[in-house]
Amino acid sequence: MASILIVDDSLGCRNAAAALLRAQGHRVSCADNAWRGLTILESMPVDLVILDLELPGLSGMGFLKDVQNGRHRAVAVIVATAMDENQELWGQFGPQVKRWMVKGEYSGEELLGAVGEVISQGASVVAAA
Repeated sequence: MASILIVDDSLGCRNAAAALLRAQGHRVSCADNAWRGLTILESMPVDLVILDLELPGLSGMGFLKDVQNGRHRAVAVIVATAMDENQELWGQFGPQVKRWMVKGEYSGEELLGAVGEVISQGASVVAAA
């Protein structure tokens, strides 16, 4: 199964997504802010990041820019945020962002479907240093 990193400042959202994904056999790590997420990304192989854009300190966009400019350009990302889908932001994301999901508007089944779809598209494992 996949190694998934959830970066979300909402404890409830993190725990719910993590429990759902672990029940499907995925290995899940969680971070409550972008800096911790980047630290985890540097320390272990990750197949997929589920990312909130509205984070304290370094935003989700800042996280993405670090990923795009660093060694982890190949890691796939699903944006899961309270923000409505925005075409202007889509243009700034880069190719690793595969899906945009609005919190409160998707079910657990839809999240699992999106994760399965992205993983099956060949998201390569990005090894840590």
